[in-house]
Amino acid sequence: MVQFDWGEMPSRPRIGGVERRVYALVASLPFCGAQTAHFSFDMTLEAFLEGHVRVFDWLGGVPRECVYDNLRTAVAKRDSRQVVRWNPRFLHLRGHYAFHSTACTPQTPREKGSVEGAVRYLKTGFWPARRFQTLSELDRVYGDWRDRVAHRRRHATGQFVVSDRLIEDRAGLRPLPPTSFDFSLCRTVRVPTDGYLRHGACFYRAPIELIHQRVELHASRDQVWVCWRGQEIVRYPRSYRPGLWIPEPKMRPEPPPPPAMLVAADAPHIQAPELAHYAELCA
Repeated sequence: MVQFDWGEMPSRPRIGGVERRVYALVASLPFCGAQTAHFSFDMTLEAFLEGHVRVFDWLGGVPRECVYDNLRTAVAKRDSRQVVRWNPRFLHLRGHYAFHSTACTPQTPREKGSVEGAVRYLKTGFWPARRFQTLSELDRVYGDWRDRVAHRRRHATGQFVVSDRLIEDRAGLRPLPPTSFDFSLCRTVRVPTDGYLRHGACFYRAPIELIHQRVELHASRDQVWVCWRGQEIVRYPRSYRPGLWIPEPKMRPEPPPPPAMLVAADAPHIQAPELAHYAELCA
C-alpha cells in the first residue's frame, strides 16, 4: 500500500528572479517507512499524474492499493452517502496500472498518518537551507538525501532499517505495464502567423511550415513539444520565466535606403560690372 498527499514547502525559492511556491506530491509506504516525492510549481492534475508515474518507476512496480486524502485531483465529488466519484483522467491512470484506490474518510487523520509524517519529515529534515536553480536539480538533490539519509535511518517504532524493509516491500509489487502512462497536458491549437504558441507565460515556436495548421501542444513539468498528425515535430525545455520567447524571434533587417538621386545643376554665371559703370552709380 502507498499513501499519497500534497505538501507545500515552507519557503519560496527565487527561480529566474521570481519567488515561486514549490509543492511536493509525497508517497509513503507504511510497511517499511520509505518515502519519495515529486516536486512541481503547481498542484495541477498533470503534476499529480506525473508524480504517480515517477513514483511507480522509482519503486520498480505497482502497489495493489493507493490511499488518498480526498485530493481534488483524484476525488471529483463525494456525496452525502459517502460515494466517491473519481476524476476521469485519474481513472485512466488507475486502469493503466491496475491498482485499487481508496479515499480517506473526511476529518479522520489517523487513516493517513504515515504520509502526514512523511510530509513533516520532508519539511524539517530535507528542505531547510536547500538551494537549487531548476526542479531537475532539486530532484537530484532530494534523491541523494532520500537514499543516503532518509532510507538509512532506523525506524523509530519498529527499530528496523528502512532500506532493508523496502526490499521486502518491492518484492510484493506487481510488474509495470509495458508502456508508460501519458500524463502530459494536451490541447489542440492553431499556429498563428508568427508561429509562436503560448503555454503558461512563455511562447514556443512551431515550424514555419505549420502556420495556420492545427497542432497538438503537449506540456509536462520539464518539457514542451508540438505534434502534428500524431508525429512529434519539435520539443523544447520548459521555461518558467514569464515573457520568454523560445527561441528568440529574429527581426527582419530593414531594407537599405534607396540611392540618392543627384541632379546636375549649372553653376550661376556672375559678371562683375565695369569700373566706369560703378563710378556712374556712385555719382
